Amino acid sequence: MDRLPDEVLQIIFDEVDNPASLVVVCKRFHEFSQDPYVRAHYFLSRYGPVQALYWALGRGKLISEQVLDVLLSSGAHLSRYFVQIAVHHYFRSCCPFIKTPWVRTLSLATFSHLMKRACERFGPNINTNKGEDDGNVFRLFIKESKARTERRSLAMDVIAEVLDKGKFIPFCSKDPIMAQFPLALSIEPRLLPLAIANGFRMDSKYRDFVFRRILERSGEHDVEGITSNVRELCRLDASMFISRTVAAEVLMEAESNNTGYAALKALDREGGLRFPLATRSITTSSAAISLRYLWKDFPSQDTTARLVMLLTVFLGSPSAGPDTLHAELQRLNLVPVSEDDIIHILLNPFVENLSPILAYAAAHCGISDSSTLGPFLAEIVVRCMEIALKGNMLRSMCNSHPALKGAIIYAASTTYRLSLEDLPSSEREEECAAFEARLCRDPWALNAKNPLPGMDAHVGDWDGSVSSNSDEAELDDDGSSSDSDSPLVSGLPWFTIGGIGQETLTQVISHDELELRRRRSAPWLHNGAWSLLLPYLDNVLPVGKWVRDEFGSRHPVTATFMNHAVVNSCHVVCGRYMQWHDAPDPVPVTLHHFKMLARLGRAPDGLLINAIARGAEFHLTENDYLDNPNIEVKRETPSAESFISGSTHIQDPSPSIRLPSSSVTTSSAPRGCKRPRRSAAATVKSYAISESDDERATSSKWKLSRQRDEKRVVSSNLQLWIKHLSAIQKDETKKFNEKKRHLEQSNLSGAKLRVTRSAFLRQLITSLRDLRKESAERQRRLAPTNPHDEPNASDDDDEYQCRIRAPKRKKLTFH
Repeated sequence: MDRLPDEVLQIIFDEVDNPASLVVVCKRFHEFSQDPYVRAHYFLSRYGPVQALYWALGRGKLISEQVLDVLLSSGAHLSRYFVQIAVHHYFRSCCPFIKTPWVRTLSLATFSHLMKRACERFGPNINTNKGEDDGNVFRLFIKESKARTERRSLAMDVIAEVLDKGKFIPFCSKDPIMAQFPLALSIEPRLLPLAIANGFRMDSKYRDFVFRRILERSGEHDVEGITSNVRELCRLDASMFISRTVAAEVLMEAESNNTGYAALKALDREGGLRFPLATRSITTSSAAISLRYLWKDFPSQDTTARLVMLLTVFLGSPSAGPDTLHAELQRLNLVPVSEDDIIHILLNPFVENLSPILAYAAAHCGISDSSTLGPFLAEIVVRCMEIALKGNMLRSMCNSHPALKGAIIYAASTTYRLSLEDLPSSEREEECAAFEARLCRDPWALNAKNPLPGMDAHVGDWDGSVSSNSDEAELDDDGSSSDSDSPLVSGLPWFTIGGIGQETLTQVISHDELELRRRRSAPWLHNGAWSLLLPYLDNVLPVGKWVRDEFGSRHPVTATFMNHAVVNSCHVVCGRYMQWHDAPDPVPVTLHHFKMLARLGRAPDGLLINAIARGAEFHLTENDYLDNPNIEVKRETPSAESFISGSTHIQDPSPSIRLPSSSVTTSSAPRGCKRPRRSAAATVKSYAISESDDERATSSKWKLSRQRDEKRVVSSNLQLWIKHLSAIQKDETKKFNEKKRHLEQSNLSGAKLRVTRSAFLRQLITSLRDLRKESAERQRRLAPTNPHDEPNASDDDDEYQCRIRAPKRKKLTFH
């Protein structure tokens, strides 16, 4: 540490929250900490130029006149408002948002030096009267902003002078003005350059808040005033623009906020928006009115927008007849409705009642006869298997048409059957990380393809343009898609121009004002992209749960869904399949599940390990238990016998009879010898006397041996799992070592490489350690001394008791 240069030592000091303990380590650290430049740079690097002086004056013992000079010359912001609050606080005046001694820790000489520097910058006539500081002037400006112009007592020149000459800006996050400062920019956009010159930085939350207040529903602003304010803000700062979040909030209340909606359309026509004007909304009854109102101004030929408008009609009138629905569709100019439109409507996750839709299809789409309806419903059922939350619809369809179960069984056994060959190679890590099975997707998971919950249920692009989960309407005036065809949006992530939420502009502003009274810091600002996203229906039924309830735990369809759930790490389905308190007959775990996870490099779900620890039977693949689904005890298949040839445990193939362990032999009978009939064993007479001691002893030994055999079966399952999982661990470790060796050989720079194990290997090492501990604990519980295993000591003669001889004494030799 003594050889470190001062620059590196400065970086270390800046990263320490409290350097008081660090400066007493050695003499050099203590001398280094006394440098005024080191102390000034510490506060600048940790708190920024705006708040550096506030936090520095709270550490009075560290601040001297030289430190103050270095802070001010290095860019620390000093405002007239800061000086006024410091004078009030130093001379015991009330400052409500500062509860600490703060500047009172400074010496009088240091504080006098601060006042001297302030007078040099702002002049000698600084108003220090109570209630007349720049902060109160700014609060009055915000308060009078809601009144008419002729009733305001504060002129615009006064607030401009406060920001220009007084360098006004809130100096700490505890100041309530910090949350109110963006309001001034929404009231008067010309204040933005002055605020930026004083150190204000406009982030996305502040930006959205400013434009919300400009576009809010009020009678004091007209369309021209709103558009001029928006243009002025965008001209003064290139980072200022209306995001999709704010635009969607205005469109959600387009009918009631006519002024904001008209201003938004005017900006769209003149190219003032960075995206085509669009709206997105979950197709619920509350959003249907806004969508139909927008459809009049922005009719579109986009298939996604058309699908959402069809959903507003069919979901908005669940009990309407075919003629009523057809009249509403004609009014919105959505006819004719094709067979593909009906398929896309039925595949939407929010559609569960298919009766009115099928009635309309029979009346106006020609889907009524048995030759057409049967294949149509079969196609719908198979495609619904991929949508995670269509369990209620599948249940109702299979109850009405039991023959549809055959289509599900056939699709699960052919189309959706998942094997190791279907997975990408383990060497292609990017493809393995992006791989997703088609069944049992988690609808609430967040990933690169699913930035928001409920946007990932894509069943496949049947016509290349529409996805199954079309829960968004993009109503463009030119009929183009706002996310793919616009040159302003293509290539940009969705968060660059803002996400889209479900709240109206009035709701978000009310939420902001409510939080303004509760909190003082900046995080209260509302982000509409993540707020109030409408979830799925309350009584939703996952498809995986319905499959298990309908087909049972040992069925090919359930086994296929289990494979997909394990690959996708769908904890919801895995929990319903393997939790013992919810499922007394859980879906079996197989070694095939771990092989698939090993190939993809994904960590196994904790439910798989818990099931093994609780005594799950060992199976290589699902074929081991699907061959005899009605037998409770697993029979060893030929493939399993060859795979576990080293195991010493042999299970009795009979589910009801279990022989004692002493009678089990591994030698096979010679060829040509016929096995005696079961009737011959029944005719053998016993020579034991009835109710004799020998018979009771034989019966007790039989029961004890049977209990030991049952315990041994449970232990053997765990031992088999440990054995084969250890083999997988050995293979994965070998692959990891080869990969590491190859990277080290190809590394020409000589720098040390850090190669990490896969998530599967790390989790498997930990899980195997726990399983081995569980196995040792079970062996310890099975090992206690039993009176039937050892001879009774009271029956032995004294002459046969083992006596321990005393050790011989060592002979000592003296020289």
